[in-house]
Amino acid sequence: MKKTIFSLLLVASNLAVADEMRFLRADKDALQARVDIVQEAKKEILVEYYSVWNDDQAIGGMALLIDAAKKGIKVKVILDSLSTTVPKKTFAALLALANEGEVSKNLEIKEYNPLSFNLFKATHRDHAKMLIADGETLITGGRNIGDKYFGVNRRRNFSDLDLMAKGNVAKLARENFLTTWNSPAVKTLRLGKYSPERLAQGSCTAFKNQEECEIQRVKSNEKFESEKARILEVKEEVMTYEEGDLVVPYSGNDWFKDAYVIDDVKFMSHGAENLVSKETAYLNEDLLKAVANAKEDVNIISPYLMPTPNLMKVFADLRSKGVRIRIITNSMNSTDNLFAQAGYRELKFKLIEMGLEIYEYNGPDTIHAKTAVVDNRVVLIGTYNIDPRSAFINREIGVIINDEFQTGLANDLTHIIQGFRENSTLVGKDGVPHNLDIEMKGVSKKKRALLKVISKLLPLIRNQL
Repeated sequence: MKKTIFSLLLVASNLAVADEMRFLRADKDALQARVDIVQEAKKEILVEYYSVWNDDQAIGGMALLIDAAKKGIKVKVILDSLSTTVPKKTFAALLALANEGEVSKNLEIKEYNPLSFNLFKATHRDHAKMLIADGETLITGGRNIGDKYFGVNRRRNFSDLDLMAKGNVAKLARENFLTTWNSPAVKTLRLGKYSPERLAQGSCTAFKNQEECEIQRVKSNEKFESEKARILEVKEEVMTYEEGDLVVPYSGNDWFKDAYVIDDVKFMSHGAENLVSKETAYLNEDLLKAVANAKEDVNIISPYLMPTPNLMKVFADLRSKGVRIRIITNSMNSTDNLFAQAGYRELKFKLIEMGLEIYEYNGPDTIHAKTAVVDNRVVLIGTYNIDPRSAFINREIGVIINDEFQTGLANDLTHIIQGFRENSTLVGKDGVPHNLDIEMKGVSKKKRALLKVISKLLPLIRNQL
């Protein structure tokens, strides 16, 4: 009898810590899911992104935070200080609209590692991407915020993947976010001439022409008011649904209706307190261990492919044991980063000689997903690219999921990766290069010339790739 009671308690305990999760492969789903969890939040919304673009998708998303803040929901946003293209006047307008008339400020925005005189730290960037609602629901993966991450850019989009999860992993992500929020690496966003004080009083001193200062203050206020109007206009468009729109406000979707239930999930992160270094790159070690334990198959997508020496050793060891390793990365035609491409091409034939199966994405879009499946059982997904920058420089986050009971999650990801592979070209297998005659097909002369120049600079910039 006691044994039976103990068994029931153990089952109940496992159910209590289990996470519900699903992938967001379709661009429209990825955008709608973000809108839904922001609109359904009750107490808190935490936002952290490497790059937010100054387009309607991004501004519309940020505009939804205004409503949340006005409802009394605490909204905290961390953005990388160098990689976000939204101007200060827009942030100032957003903060003013959200906090207008409030005794306490419900919307706060901070920036990660703003530029300083410490040039050594300048290249450390916040590459994390996550949205957390009420410490219960998490979206993380490759997508930043902007039209090209949701399939609506007219020139080129990013082909991407996110994980949406509910449960303990969201709580762990929340703790990680707040640790970063309170770390020395993160500072309150500087608004410059669009700060409330300078908009009201200007920045004139006894040594400046008072009339010119007042003219500048008036111009700043005009731009500020124009941005407020723009945000409200975009917000109105988001909230007014018409047939054909990308998202439905207050959709009522049950994103976890057919979700997988997993009880072995780990949230990973680089520490942010003193920025990332080889001594604090814990996430890198976790990923190495997960891959090194492979018995049969490693299936990877990485937009940039420059394995560290330690990972190269892991690959070599796995191949010596007969483990199959397949990697999909960007081609010359599909890449958005020629610096990373130059680094990849330097290692490309070494990887092929080791017996890895290398596939290059055909395009026309750019592959941007960062994920892997080990033995069709262990799932890795997050913001981590296979390069030195992700290993030792940037703040990165990720999730390791052990699908020990074969719920179907790992199998689902294997099929998603296969879909990427079907739009890719095999360039190496069993130590033999393939399709070398077509690797530059469709690549412009300008892009080829830039690659040659960058390749010559590799010895100087290799550690920053």
